[in-house]
Amino acid sequence: MSDGVAIEDVKTQFDRVMDQVRGRISKRQYQTWFERASLIRWAENHLVVGLPNRFYQVWFQSKFSDLVREAAESVAHAPAQVSFEIVSEAAEGSEVPLAERAPESSAGHDERAPEPLTPRAHTAPPARAREAYPAPFAGSGADDLPLRLNELYTFDNFIIGPSNSVAHASARAVAQNPGRAYNPLFIHGSVGLGKTHLLHAVCHEFLQRFPQDRVCFLSCEEFTNEFVRSLQRNDVDSFRARFRNVHLLVIDDIHFLKDKERTQEEFFHTFNGLYQSNRQIVLSSDAAPNEIPTLEDRLVSRFTWGLVSQLEQPEMETRMAIVRRKAELMHIDVGNDVVEFIASNFRNNIRELEGALLSSKAYADVTGTPISLKLAAAALKQNLQPAGMGVTLDKITQLVCDRYQVKASDLRSKRRGRSISEPRQVIMFIARKLTRLSLQEVGDHFGGRDHSTVLYAVRQVENRYKTDPAFAASMERMVDRLGGNLREDS
Repeated sequence: MSDGVAIEDVKTQFDRVMDQVRGRISKRQYQTWFERASLIRWAENHLVVGLPNRFYQVWFQSKFSDLVREAAESVAHAPAQVSFEIVSEAAEGSEVPLAERAPESSAGHDERAPEPLTPRAHTAPPARAREAYPAPFAGSGADDLPLRLNELYTFDNFIIGPSNSVAHASARAVAQNPGRAYNPLFIHGSVGLGKTHLLHAVCHEFLQRFPQDRVCFLSCEEFTNEFVRSLQRNDVDSFRARFRNVHLLVIDDIHFLKDKERTQEEFFHTFNGLYQSNRQIVLSSDAAPNEIPTLEDRLVSRFTWGLVSQLEQPEMETRMAIVRRKAELMHIDVGNDVVEFIASNFRNNIRELEGALLSSKAYADVTGTPISLKLAAAALKQNLQPAGMGVTLDKITQLVCDRYQVKASDLRSKRRGRSISEPRQVIMFIARKLTRLSLQEVGDHFGGRDHSTVLYAVRQVENRYKTDPAFAASMERMVDRLGGNLREDS
C-alpha cells in the first residue's frame, strides 16, 4: 500500500481484511468484537484500525493483533504493521461507556485498573447508566470465558422453605434490579444447600432481562487461575479489562481466596472498579465473610456492604418438596411414602436427597421393579444412618457450645485460644464419629478450614479421650445425649 492509493481502494482492501478475519473466527466472536472496528488509515504497509473505546483496544492488542496482521499481509501480499487507536466520541457518534470515562480529577484513582473510575461515596447506588451500544461480553460471549449455565438451575426449579427463603428472595432481587437492590450479595452455607443453584438462577434471570449485558460467572479457583496465567504471560491489563468491564460478576466459592494474598489484592481492585460503576457483584462461600481464614479485613468489610444471606439445612417439609421436584425433573415415579422415607433419613443437604433418589432409581432399573418403600429401603440400606447417627453438625455444635459456654460464631472465627480451640476440636471429633461427613466438609463448617486441620483435631481429642478419664467421661455424656456410643466406636 502507498499514500497514492485511492481512498476507495484502501477501503476495499480493508473490507477484504475483515472478510478474512470473519472466516477465521466464530460468527458470534466477529459480531461481538469486529462490527465496530473501522479503518483509520492504511499507508506504507501500516494499517491503523479504529476501535470505540479503551476496553476494545486492550482486547484487540492482546487477542487479535496477530490475526488482523496476518489477514492484512495476505491481502496486501507484503509485510504489514497493525495498530489500534480509539475513535473519538464525535467520530464514533456514540456515548463512551460509564466505566471508561475518566474522572474530573485523577487524584486517588487506582492506576492499576484498565481505566480510572470515578470514585463515589458508599451510598445507595443510582440507576445504572445504559450504554448506547452493547459492549463485548466477558463470560457470556468471549471464547476464553464461556458462560456455562445449568439449564435446570433456575428460580422456578428452586424449592423455597424457611431455611432458604431470604437467600432466594435476595438473589431474585439482584437479578431484577442489578446494582441497586443488594450490592454485593453474599450467599453462604454448608455444602449442598443450593448456593450454586441460586448463582446460576441469578445469571439466567439477569440475561432474560438484560440480554445485551455482559455476564461473567466462574469459580474463585478459575478466577485465581486466570490471574496466575495473566502474570505468567505478563498480560495483566487484559485480565483486568475482562473482569472490570462486566455488568454482572458472579463468583462461586469465594472462600478459595484464603491464603492467596496476591489474588486478594487483585480482587480487591476488581471489586472496587465494579462497585463504583454500579455493576452487580454476587458471591458465594461455605462461610460468612468474617469466618473465612486469612481473608483481608478490607475484603471482609466490602463483602458485607450489601446483604449477607445464609442458607441453612432444609426442614422436613422442604426436603420432601425437593425430593418430589427432583423426581419430576428426572422423570422418576415415586410415591409419597418413598418421598417421606428419603426425606426422613437424609437430612444434611440437597445432594444427599438427590443421591438417594438416584440410587433408588438405579436399584429399580436393575431389579426391573417399580420404586416402592421396600425397594428404597433395600437400595439405601448401606447409606442409612444407624441409631444415634441422625445428628447434624448444627446439633453437635449446639450441644458442645452449651457444655463449654461459648458462641457458635466464635468457633467459626479465626480465634485460637484454648477456650475456643478445645470445643472446636471436640465438635470435629464427634462429627467424624457420628456423621458421614468428610474431613473437608467438617472443615468447611468452621470457616473453611482444610482437611489436615480437622484430622489433627480428631487425633488430639482421641488421644486425650484415651488418657484423660475426666475428659473421656465428659465426652461420653455429650455423645450419649446425641444417641451415640464412643466406647464402641473408638
